[in-house]
Amino acid sequence: MNILLSSHPLHISQRHLPIGCLQKLGQGDIETLLAEQDEEAEEAQKAFILCRTCRHPITSVEHAIEMLGHHRHVFANPAGSVFEIGCFSLANGCVNYGEPTAKHSWFAGYQWRYALCGNCQAHLGWHFSPSGTGPSFYGLILANLIEEQTG
Repeated sequence: MNILLSSHPLHISQRHLPIGCLQKLGQGDIETLLAEQDEEAEEAQKAFILCRTCRHPITSVEHAIEMLGHHRHVFANPAGSVFEIGCFSLANGCVNYGEPTAKHSWFAGYQWRYALCGNCQAHLGWHFSPSGTGPSFYGLILANLIEEQTG
């Protein structure tokens, strides 16, 4: 599964299936669907997200998160440049640059700094840290990344 091209994985369980589906599907069918979904989730967790410029490992699919209800967002900065970003809880391949600022932050209550590739220093997005309490995260520019499956 390519997180850079598709939405965050949808987890299928009996509680998410419409009632009509439960009546049409037998227990074996549901178990098969769940097993296939588990296999896809395992494969997705083996996918690494790399810098498009130098192929340095930046993060992995398992660190994809949702902020404001979505993994992917499209924002414009004050200069009018438009960015499609994906949110990640961790990006060990990035170095954060600059003083944190809340000015023009796309996420209320968060300050941002630039997130650069730790190898080639390409601009990959932003690191967002809360002004108060809460988790920090990365908003990475999807066009500047590539996904690669391992093994």
